[in-house]
Amino acid sequence: MRPARRGSYATEARAGGLIWPDPRPLTLPPSTTHPPRAPDPGPISVVLCTWNGARWLAELLRSLSDQVRPPDELIVQDDDSDDETVGMIEQFADGAAFPVRLERNASRLGSTRNFGVALGRARGEVVALADQDDLWYPTKLARLSEEFAADPTVTMVFSDADLIDEDGHGLDRRLWSTRMVGRALYARSVVSVRDFARRPLTTGCTMAVRRRAVEAALPLPHQLDHPDVPLRHDRWLSLVAAAVGTVRTLPEPQLAFRVHPAQETGVLIDGERRRAFGRAARGVLAGTSSVEEHEVRAEQLDAAAQRADLLGDFESARVLRTIAGHHQHRAAVSGGRAPLRAVAAEVRHGRYGDDRFAAAAAAADVVRVARSRWT
Repeated sequence: MRPARRGSYATEARAGGLIWPDPRPLTLPPSTTHPPRAPDPGPISVVLCTWNGARWLAELLRSLSDQVRPPDELIVQDDDSDDETVGMIEQFADGAAFPVRLERNASRLGSTRNFGVALGRARGEVVALADQDDLWYPTKLARLSEEFAADPTVTMVFSDADLIDEDGHGLDRRLWSTRMVGRALYARSVVSVRDFARRPLTTGCTMAVRRRAVEAALPLPHQLDHPDVPLRHDRWLSLVAAAVGTVRTLPEPQLAFRVHPAQETGVLIDGERRRAFGRAARGVLAGTSSVEEHEVRAEQLDAAAQRADLLGDFESARVLRTIAGHHQHRAAVSGGRAPLRAVAAEVRHGRYGDDRFAAAAAAADVVRVARSRWT
């Protein structure tokens, strides 16, 4: 097989077998052993973005090959790796039982823009996102497929995940709980656009998205690229998918999520999480301004509302613009331009939300108003 040229497609292959040794054994939960129970929703694309991922890539690729319901294509967008990543993908393609379409960027785009390019190349009716360092359980695609086949209004499905360390050992933790979204997700099977607009709830590698939601999300708007307040591709996809259809949760883990220092977006565990909360609290007490953050978030939510408008989902667009307006209110608070009664009004109308994070945000804004009066 010829090497992939930068900016071009590699040859597709449909042979059989893998050459890598088995990954470290991992005990799979009982829920991953059930066969598919619903009709197939159509072709499934797996989209994998890579960058210098050679250390764990073979294990991820093997887990894709071991799927009970295999993908109909694997789209790989390499972000100009300088290790063995591209060679490993080419070697895998020679023995894969499904087409592997590799393209290599001429220069680094970063993960969000790289996924934007890769999503645009996918041809499946359902598109599942993959990270280079995880392990998929054998029935992941089959289980996700069931949800799409059972309900044509479903535009996105995402699951929980088990956490593993660098060496593949289980950490006896789940992704949702560690990211402190378990309370919001375990109790519901459908997540609304309002929930996604208020805070990030999803992780890309746990998601699969129906084609019409992918098409609604592309091209990625420039508002996502702010250097200090970026909005990643997975949160953008979640916003758009919830705005134009139904987003369902799967509480049972469908993959093992690897935790390691080199990952771009990981999880905070124990002391790391406590230190992060401490830094945030000290920032509020010190009067650190967040004007720009809220102004940018308002622009990003308005961009999502525009996509909803284009597809005729006007109620979703209204919800997104209402929450964008709340961010503009919080920008005024952070800039010392809003009175305390304005914060009270936002609380009274439920615009901060109804969970502990909402209470913390409202309390932080009260502190900011008080500081602006004292200084």
